[in-house]
Amino acid sequence: MPFIKTDTQAEQKKIQHLIDSDPELKEYADELDIEYEFRQKLILARKQSGLTQKELSKISGLDHRAISRAENNADISPNLKTLIKYIDALGFQLDITPK
Repeated sequence: MPFIKTDTQAEQKKIQHLIDSDPELKEYADELDIEYEFRQKLILARKQSGLTQKELSKISGLDHRAISRAENNADISPNLKTLIKYIDALGFQLDITPK
């Protein structure tokens, strides 16, 4: 449950117990975890490429705000075109693999 940050391990365990006890909430939390981890991978790829958001904006042709939203805004999911431009500008390609 990396998308939730708490001050103590006890709080983390309590929240995890509440999530685990509700199947619908668990499904939603799992989806948020996947999105959070994907956004962290985007940020890591950009940083490993040595680029700031502004530099990536110039290379990709994306608005700086679109890059910021793709990396940080859990309320707005970036569209596929944005993701492809973002990833392509870093020299990566989108690949789908089995679990």
